Amino acid sequence: MGNRIVKGAPLQLGINFRLHYGWDFGASPGAPLGIEAPDRAALLDADFAALAADGCRLVRWFVFCDGRNGIRFMGERPVGLEPCVAPAVRVALDTAARHGISILFVLLDHTLAFSPEGIPGTSMVKQGHGRLLRHPDLFEALVGNVFAPFWEVVHDHPNVLGYELINEPEMVMQRREHWYAEPSGVGCPAVPDAHQLSFAEIADRLERTREAVHHATNAQFSIGSMTARWMGRWAYLLDPARDFLTFHYYGDEYDFVRVLESRVAPYQEQLVVGIGEFYPQGARVVPPGHGGWPDISAAEFIRHSAAFGLQLAMPWVWRPGPRDPGEVPLAECRAALGEVTHNVRHERSALVHAS
Repeated sequence: MGNRIVKGAPLQLGINFRLHYGWDFGASPGAPLGIEAPDRAALLDADFAALAADGCRLVRWFVFCDGRNGIRFMGERPVGLEPCVAPAVRVALDTAARHGISILFVLLDHTLAFSPEGIPGTSMVKQGHGRLLRHPDLFEALVGNVFAPFWEVVHDHPNVLGYELINEPEMVMQRREHWYAEPSGVGCPAVPDAHQLSFAEIADRLERTREAVHHATNAQFSIGSMTARWMGRWAYLLDPARDFLTFHYYGDEYDFVRVLESRVAPYQEQLVVGIGEFYPQGARVVPPGHGGWPDISAAEFIRHSAAFGLQLAMPWVWRPGPRDPGEVPLAECRAALGEVTHNVRHERSALVHAS
């Protein structure tokens, strides 16, 4: 039986994890980047050992990402897993068990629906698979032919916490002039018009995946929203007894405490709630057009999250790339969490083995 994260449990520190985006669970045409390769497996083992030593016992890990590999296609139709996926998953699970780390698998990234791009030096294409979400028959094939075999490989491993269908589902929704337009659709210019979903359509895909997860596994299902502004929309798609909701915070509203008070607190009685992505002050990179990262320290993130009764806090990102804000100060997060835990005398772990 898998791990559970339960309402009312103390804050659990996790991290968004990767060795190499898009290749951890698939074969790279240029180098053996999948974690089934011995040198990558050794690197994963060292990383998990370091995370466990830093008090981090949960990783959020993308699997099929932007569709560059891992999924076998016949034309546009997904027909199964590529052979490299199963051995990579087994390495991930064995390593997680060895170091006492639980995994929240994110099956897809919203970049899956972006316009297709060639991968330099190869004949491969990344992105360009928005039809998998937009067309119900292709989505049913994705669930039945790709996700279901993936869950069979995992086979209710005790170190798997749960699954998300897609990172930041708002990003594949119909475009409006304002990013946070109400009542539906925020959209992203990188998603072609023909592949943008209405709220009803993305809600259907999320609910269908939640039902499939609960039918095929004992794991939990989660929605990872790009903003706390959408908590109310996603909360009602989840089963309070089995699922949990996370939001991402990068300073889109500049008072984190007010965000917790006004956007998050109303749903805490109903659901397990956490912060699935955040980055503290001190970022080395600010993307073009970005207003800047939050002016709040890692310790303040942890203290406020714990004080408001959140169950998860997962900074972005282990092993940052050139477009990521920088190294996550895990030691600072751990020290702040230790201080909070000591002061309020928590006696339970946030991850509780279900009976």
